[in-house]
Amino acid sequence: MIHFTVGFITKPTSFLGALRHFGVSSSLRRRIKHAGQCTINGRPASTRDFVQTGDVLRVELPEKNSFTPEPIDFSIAYEDDYLLVIDKPAGLLMHPTSGAHDGTLANGVAYYYQQTGQHCSYHPMHRLDRNTSGLCMIAKEPQIQSSFDKNDYGYKRLYLACTEGRFPSPSVSVHFPIGRCPDSIIKRQVLLTGKAAWSDFTCLAAGASYSLVQVCLHTGRTHQIRVHASYLGYPLVGDDLYGGSRLLMNRQALHAYCVQFIHPMTHQFITINSHLPADMAALVRQAGWNYILTL
Repeated sequence: MIHFTVGFITKPTSFLGALRHFGVSSSLRRRIKHAGQCTINGRPASTRDFVQTGDVLRVELPEKNSFTPEPIDFSIAYEDDYLLVIDKPAGLLMHPTSGAHDGTLANGVAYYYQQTGQHCSYHPMHRLDRNTSGLCMIAKEPQIQSSFDKNDYGYKRLYLACTEGRFPSPSVSVHFPIGRCPDSIIKRQVLLTGKAAWSDFTCLAAGASYSLVQVCLHTGRTHQIRVHASYLGYPLVGDDLYGGSRLLMNRQALHAYCVQFIHPMTHQFITINSHLPADMAALVRQAGWNYILTL
């Protein structure tokens, strides 16, 4: 479902033209033209009808979701008509793969839409590794995802991670390109011919065995934080793929705890936070860094 209020216009504009100015892609406009149910201020309309400043436009499209609805346990940190932010537990895949066709977050979101009567689709703004916990933002319609891609909405992602050893610096900005390891379809590495990758690490607390760092991602390469941390010589606790030990945790100690953005529709600045999961919180308590749990 798409709905928005027409902004100030100075020349005759059709419903279809308003959709284009709103950021709806040409392929989606074609779908709307042939199969969409359109209204202007609650009255049935066609895509050829002209609109005026202040008109409320709404489009309903037949549900187009390729994921089988399935009840999945997750919590919702934020939701409105355009965006859904889910606090993903560790161990949950974002979407089906060739080896896992169900039991994923995509299946769970499809089920949630079905149960709540929402005719929406699944468009992740970013992806979390299966064993990374925390916030993932999903656009309910493709034009919302496209709007983030085309405009500067101050989209910011912050993570908390436990690295092995005493992190040696209060902060470090890492600009190391990342590419696929030649002998693996999963593992990545710092590679001069790889894609640009930028991570900012801030040390929040440091101990002899492990440290707690905040990481701000400016790019979204596969395994970016894990690769950069390992390359610095401080792999994530539990991340045996990149040199970490599983002695303290049986997954990589990485949690997406904060997302910030300017809402593409309301233009409000929004911050969404998530508390550390139990396994990482236990490490923080064990080290005596209880104040971190208020983040």
